[in-house]
Amino acid sequence: MSVHDAPSEAPEKPLPHTPFYSVEYPGYVQNSSVPLAVSNLGGQEKLDQVFRRSAPRSEAILELSLNPGSPFAHPIPGNVIGTNNLVLKVVKRRRKGKDAADAPIGEYTAEVVGVGSKVARFRSQCPCFSLYCALLHALL
Repeated sequence: MSVHDAPSEAPEKPLPHTPFYSVEYPGYVQNSSVPLAVSNLGGQEKLDQVFRRSAPRSEAILELSLNPGSPFAHPIPGNVIGTNNLVLKVVKRRRKGKDAADAPIGEYTAEVVGVGSKVARFRSQCPCFSLYCALLHALL
């Protein structure tokens, strides 16, 4: 089959109905620090409440406490918004054994495993930081 004989459209495949929710966490998260990150977001119950389908806008606000023990550290507000993202499972093929050095480089497969319908984003500045910047700008 030559390039000119190729079909003009990509084949259609149904999307999985598995819902996914994501959090754009403003920091490094490793497998061992996931429980701490969930705790800093208010716990699993708070995440379930925020990502609930029928949650009103007033309940769709998430607060991130980066230093929960300090009375001087204010939480960072985050908004939950709707998205239409695809969640992919990407697998890199690895060869084991004697032929590992001769293996082709860059053999990846990607599979859509679900749709991300909501995401929590922390894109606003901390109120104390923005007040500090305003005062500093006024003094200069």
